[in-house]
Amino acid sequence: MRKFVPNSDKKKLDPTDEQVKRQKDFARLHHEYERLTKRSKKPLYRDPKLFLLFFLLGIILLLIILESR
Repeated sequence: MRKFVPNSDKKKLDPTDEQVKRQKDFARLHHEYERLTKRSKKPLYRDPKLFLLFFLLGIILLLIILESR
C-alpha cells in the first residue's frame, strides 16, 4: 500500500491584494454569473426552426380539418 506524506512545503495560500481587488467588483461578478447561468430567451417569431415547425403543424392541421369535411 502506498504511503501518503503530508504537504511539507508551506506555500502561502492567502490570495494576493490584486486577486482580492479583482473579486470586489460585485456588479461585474453578478453580471458574469447571470450571463453564465441564464439563457437568453429568443421570441418564437425570431427562432426560424421553431417557426417552421409551427408553420408545418398548422398546415397539417388545416389539411386534416379540410379533408374531414
